[in-house]
Order: sequence, then structure tokens, then C-alpha cells
Amino acid sequence: MLQKSLNENNEVQEAKSYYKIAEFQRKLNNKDSAFYFYNKSRLLYFNQKDSIQLGMSLFQLALIESNYGSFSNSDSTAVQALKILKGRKRSVIAATYNCLAINSKKRSLYVDAISYFKSAVNISKRKGSIIKYKNNIAILYGELGNYSESTSILEDLLKDTITSRKTKTRIIDNLAYIKWLQNPEVNVLKELLLANSIKDKQKDNYGLIASYSHLSEYFNKKNKSKSLFYANKMYEVAKKESSSQDLLEAIDKILALEKPQNSLKYYKESIRLRDSIRVEETKQQYKFAKIKYNYEEEEKQKLKFKSQATENKLVAEQEHNQKKNIVIIGILLTSGLLFLIYRRKQQHKKRILQESYNTETRIAKKLHDELGNDIFNTLTKVQNPNVKTEEIINDLDKIYLQTRAISHENDSIETGADFENYFRDLVAGYNSDACKIILKDLSSLDLNNLNKDKQIVIYRIFNELFVNMKKHSKASLVVLSCKKTNNDLEIIYADNGVGFKENTIILKNGLKNMETRIKMINGTVNFENKPNRGLRVSIHFKN
Repeated sequence: MLQKSLNENNEVQEAKSYYKIAEFQRKLNNKDSAFYFYNKSRLLYFNQKDSIQLGMSLFQLALIESNYGSFSNSDSTAVQALKILKGRKRSVIAATYNCLAINSKKRSLYVDAISYFKSAVNISKRKGSIIKYKNNIAILYGELGNYSESTSILEDLLKDTITSRKTKTRIIDNLAYIKWLQNPEVNVLKELLLANSIKDKQKDNYGLIASYSHLSEYFNKKNKSKSLFYANKMYEVAKKESSSQDLLEAIDKILALEKPQNSLKYYKESIRLRDSIRVEETKQQYKFAKIKYNYEEEEKQKLKFKSQATENKLVAEQEHNQKKNIVIIGILLTSGLLFLIYRRKQQHKKRILQESYNTETRIAKKLHDELGNDIFNTLTKVQNPNVKTEEIINDLDKIYLQTRAISHENDSIETGADFENYFRDLVAGYNSDACKIILKDLSSLDLNNLNKDKQIVIYRIFNELFVNMKKHSKASLVVLSCKKTNNDLEIIYADNGVGFKENTIILKNGLKNMETRIKMINGTVNFENKPNRGLRVSIHFKN
């Protein structure tokens, strides 16, 4: 899965893969590898803003840090997980409180540890987890010397149905140990050995560490040899699990029981371990993270309780007013919506009528001002026998071009993926033996991908230019040069005709239309006139 996600550059799947690999490494007890892959998944989940998976990755990292004895780091990571989860994933939140409680317990902060365990009990819905948390609370009450409270909790747990043999074994062990602490004369050896045997068969190493500790203490004043034996067993398992705090506790027991000549190596190891832990704790980056989190949560609760009292007073009145407001708003919205629909329909009808009127007026004006006069003049020439046939044919050709231009101007234009070919057909229609039109780099403009409005404007503009060319320019050659630079498009029209008189440009009728149209697409048009040397028109617009 990981290799596939890396090949496909799929970060979502990559994060899942790292998390799954970490889970397998954790189950194989490869804590360092698990930590590495959980951390990889954490970074990716952070980038993806997947708060649930990020919170779960942080929780697993906190557990591993706790197991390695890096409690300050573990606290900081666990607090980050709580902040990110924000009440979601109750089982993970409960387990995170459990991690914080264990960290506090390991540093003899028993009151804090009890508070965290109780938070875990309150949020958890899993019976098995609640039993474990209560078992831990009982142990802490024992550490504080409140043996009666501890015994009461453990006895109540044993009365309940406990499906996990591992958990039940730990409770039996803890109850026997607490009873012995309360009264050293009570014989609890049978229960202690039974619990130890079951843990050994289950390979419950952390349970064995506690069990060996209890047995070592039990035999401390009864049989020093056996007490030392169990202290050494505790040392072996703690070292195997790399549990620094348990290892120090085991060494302390051994040093109190072992002969001086055999104690040197344990002294050295104890010093090294304590120095290592001290150095580790000085490197923490989030020294006050937990305190800040607890403060923020407390402040939120205070504000919540204050605002709750005010909100309760307003609830009854708000509910009453909401019903009336909903009815009034509903009526207003319905009326407003109906009015808007009616108004839009009327405006649409008016706009269509106005557009039709404008189109009809424009066509009528062109027919009267341009085509009508030319037809009248041509009829007059036909009636005059002195007029040459060639001149009449030229006049008829101009009339044809004007008629065609009016038609093109008001016909629908074919836009879309085949617009370039449609544009080429327009050019071909004006290309003749008398006037050659050359297209240069038209394909570079990618006309087919222009939006519909721009395609229409370009078509209309060049239709106007070609009509102008046929009617007035007397050009024998026209060149259309096309160029695209990044997002800027340029089309340059150049002919070798007569240009405008007196080196001036008079934007009337068609030419004025060109300027108006190019502005519609935020473009520009520039006319360069050279009398008797032709006309140059530069058109620029954005893709």
C-alpha cells in the first residue's frame, strides 16, 4: 500500500499506510519502529487537516514515549491529542487521560493521576476500560495510604463480571498487595503467586513487573533471598521492556538486598539511568503545555456555566418569538420571491422587445442609407447608355458585398470547437483574384478554445474590416498576422490599399462598431493610416 501510494503521489493513502505499518510494529513490540511510522503518519495527517487521525497518531506517540520513560514528552503529546480531538473519539480520549494518569503516577504525582483516571472513567463507555481505570485508581489510593478506599474499589470490581483474565489477574494481585500493606500479618502469598503464575503464562510483562515488585516487598522481612530473587526478576523484565522507571525501582530493591561486592554494577547503572532521564527531561519543548491546556479547559467551563444561566432565561421567550418570526419571514419571503419572479419575466420580455427593435432599426438604416442609395445610383447608370458595363458590374459587386455584410452581421455565428474553420470560411469568402488574403499563424491563437463572446466579437470585427476593404481600400493584398504571448493575443490586419484621405482616421459606421465591439471583451484596437500605402489595424485582447 505504501509503495503504491508513493508511486501515485497519493498522500491520503500514504498516511494510512504509515499508520497501519506503525500498528503492526507496535503489536510486534518494536516501539522504535512504531514511533517512527506513527510520526510519519502524524505529519501527513497534519498537512491533510485530518484531525481525527492526527489525534489518534499523537495518542499512540504519547503511549510509546510513556513506555520509554519520557513522561514530559508523553504529557505534551497527549495534551496535543486532547486539543485536536475536541471531544470526538471518546475511547481514544479516555485512553489519553489514562496515559496522562500513568505518567503522573510514575512521577509520584498520585493526586493528579487519580484525577486523570477519573476523567477517563467519566468519558469512557467501554466496561473493560472502566474496570482498568478503576483498578489503577485503587492502586493510587494504596500509594497514598488510603487502603480502605483502595480495598473497597478492588473488591467491588471482583464482584462484577470481568471477561478479561489478564485484567482480573491484575486486580487479584493488587487486592492481595493492598491487604498486605494494610496488615502485614495477613497471609496473601497464595494470591500473589497465583497472579504471578497467570501473568507469566500470558506473557503480561508489565503485569509481571508489578507482580515481582509485590513479591519482593512481601518477602523483604520474611526471606531476603526470595526478596532478592524477585527483585532480580523485576529487573530482567523491566530491562527487556526498556521501562526506565521500573528498572530504577528494581535496582533500588536489589541494592538494598544485595551484598556490597555485587552491587557496584547496579550503582553504575542507576547513576547512568538517572542522568539519562534528567537530560531527557531538560530537552522538552512543551514544558507548560499541560498546565496551559488545563487552564484553558477550566476557563471554558467557567464561561459555560456563566452563560448557561443567562441562556436559560432567554430560551422561553426566544422559542415564543421564533414561531411568530418564522411565519412573518415566510410570508415576506414568499411575497418577495413571487414579486421578483414577476419582475424578472417583465424585464426579460422588455429586453427582448428592445433588442428586436434595435436590430430592426439598424437593418432598416443600413438598407436605406447604404444599400438604397447604391441601388438607385446603379439603376440610373443602367438607364444611361454611355456608362460602361464594367462599371455597372463593379457597382453590383459592391451591392452584393453590402448585402452579404448585413446578412453576416445579423446572422447567428457558429461558435465552439469548430470556430477556427468557420473563421477561415469567412476569410475565404472575401479572397479573390483581385485581392489575395494571406493568413499567418492563425492556429497559434487557439481560437476554438476562446469563450463564445470573444469568438463572436472577432468574427464581427473582421467581417467589418473585409467589407471596408472591398468597398474602399482598392487593396490587392491583405495579410492577417497572428501572435500569442502567454495570455495575450494579437491580430494585425495590413493591406496595400489607398488608406484614408489626408492621413486621418474617421471612425464611422463599421469602423466605429469595431472599436465598440473590442471594448466589450476588454480589448483594444489601433488604426495606423498611410495614404496610398495602405491601412494597418492592430487588435489586442486577453485569452
